[in-house]
Amino acid sequence: MNSIIPAPILGLPWRIMFVLIALVCCGATVLYSVAGGSFSPYAGKHLIQFALYLVMAIIMSRFPLEFWKQITFPAYGIVLILLIFVEVTGQIGGNSQRWINLGFMTIQPSELMKPVLVLATAWFFDRLPANRINSFDVFLPMA
Repeated sequence: MNSIIPAPILGLPWRIMFVLIALVCCGATVLYSVAGGSFSPYAGKHLIQFALYLVMAIIMSRFPLEFWKQITFPAYGIVLILLIFVEVTGQIGGNSQRWINLGFMTIQPSELMKPVLVLATAWFFDRLPANRINSFDVFLPMA
């Protein structure tokens, strides 16, 4: 059956997408109310960020699984080096040292480490034999 909608769009998990979109709209409504009935500065930015991150997630989902497996530990190493760099030369913001100033932007490596840790955990469980997944001792290396 030929469809006007491209196959990658049809293949999205629409049940989850509708729930996610409803939550984002509820959040935008609250932010609209907080700003006194204006999309500026909160609700508009919230919706734009959601749209950008959704597009980014769809693009990332098109990469093969092997790609994510291959970049897991190089990404972990790079972000770990950035975290060490923050300790040495990072800028202080909000009474804590957590930012790296690159001149054109500042980054917070601890935020980059969050998705990298998810990748590393997924890589670990992917390599684990199926009969060991439910045992308690598999959580020790992650701890």
